[in-house]
Amino acid sequence: MTTFAVFLRGVNVGGVKVLMKDLASLLADGGFTEVRTLLASGNVVLESELSEAQAVQRRCNELLEERYGRSIPTLIYTREEILQLAQPFVLELPEPAAEHHGYLTLCESAADAAELCELARGLDPQPAVDVLGRALCWIVRKGQSTTDPLAKLTTAQARKRVITTRNHNTLVKLAAIIR
Repeated sequence: MTTFAVFLRGVNVGGVKVLMKDLASLLADGGFTEVRTLLASGNVVLESELSEAQAVQRRCNELLEERYGRSIPTLIYTREEILQLAQPFVLELPEPAAEHHGYLTLCESAADAAELCELARGLDPQPAVDVLGRALCWIVRKGQSTTDPLAKLTTAQARKRVITTRNHNTLVKLAAIIR
């Protein structure tokens, strides 16, 4: 069995709300084991007989589309990727650090993360950004996670590619589940 983290791009999709208890049941009934959800925002850890992330993604996407009648994109990350992303945040939070959050925009590929990083570096003022594997790492002041220019950029990019953003603390909690 192989451990994976599944991230739904959104839990409110075109008027359809995906509840975590329903998602856990759907994935368990679909052949996955040790299905555990975290928060109400589409974070799942599961075990699979499938060893390839792409195969897990196809199966999850099929199950979601069958159940909800529409495409609900997922991103699948390996145990190793989650443990890497959960390490101390790669960017130093500005002072006062308690007023800022580290965010990771999770991408399907390292190329997507690199492209997002280049787009972010074109913003004025230029934000602190870095790429870690398939994730763009960035910082936002608390309360501005939807209004920050980089947040707006990632929202616009989500219309063009499969990405989703999570707080670094969420990845730390997922890593604790995986360990």
